[in-house]
Amino acid sequence: MAQFHDMEAWRAALAMLHHFGPHALRRALGRIDQLRMVGDTIGTVTWALIADAIIELTRDRRDDEPLN
Repeated sequence: MAQFHDMEAWRAALAMLHHFGPHALRRALGRIDQLRMVGDTIGTVTWALIADAIIELTRDRRDDEPLN
């Protein structure tokens, strides 16, 4: 099985934000719920990484704070 890397989570988060805009996090969280209900642990963890990246990309920052 292939590993899902942080960079891929960030790319997926950016794609979600581009496609769904302000609804991206809600869509990702919905996907987590769907996957959890069917017992897909790997899918759940993968989407949790994407949701975390969406949160990080959309949070408020100080003017002097870099994007991580």
